[in-house]
Amino acid sequence: MKHFTKANPTMPASIQKAAYADTEILFDWHKVADYKGGVIKGIQAIVRGTDGADQVAATLVGMDIFFATSQIKEDARGISVDQAPPTLGTTGAVPDTFQWKNNLIGQTSILAADMLDGDLVVLTIGGKSGLDIATNGDLYIAAISKGAFDFTSTVQVSTQTATNTTAVVVKNTGALINFAPGDVLHDEDDLVIGTVRSVTDDNNLVLTENCASVSAVNKDLYNIHPIQFMISSED
Repeated sequence: MKHFTKANPTMPASIQKAAYADTEILFDWHKVADYKGGVIKGIQAIVRGTDGADQVAATLVGMDIFFATSQIKEDARGISVDQAPPTLGTTGAVPDTFQWKNNLIGQTSILAADMLDGDLVVLTIGGKSGLDIATNGDLYIAAISKGAFDFTSTVQVSTQTATNTTAVVVKNTGALINFAPGDVLHDEDDLVIGTVRSVTDDNNLVLTENCASVSAVNKDLYNIHPIQFMISSED
């Protein structure tokens, strides 16, 4: 049986403020929720752009994607529990810790040549098929940049956000081209703003709940899931 599972790894806003460089960690191990197991056959990446323009218009690059399974450890009660693989290192920097070696189960590369904008203006899509990576247990993915991925934003808080309202007023680059319902927004200092319910116009957003934090005027806003993946697998 074929399965398709979506993964939305988190990339901190404070790190997105600057472009990633070649060999830097895009995101550390992310658990693929609701993964059905089996053999990984392919993966598609949907990559947001730079301040409303796709990565083709900026710098088209690829990424290395790594697959790993959980590690089994005992908790304080002596019960075995699944935990994420040991960290690759600091996100936005070159890997510098290596205790994940026995968790690694496979790798693939989505090359710059695999990334196509498809005339969608604000994002690029690329993928790899023909994989044959067997999984056993919880699945985790991580990625390393093969060039200058750039997710920088100039969508700024226009009127200081308040925690008693779902309304967020922004300025500079338009909200319509940068954000969409379901985006999770943090400001450049990693303060949680909230999840977008709707984008009214270029200057007004509505959140699903009251704003989570008070963010000051002129703080840039970021979607913390600028890369999404669709993983195909078979039993």
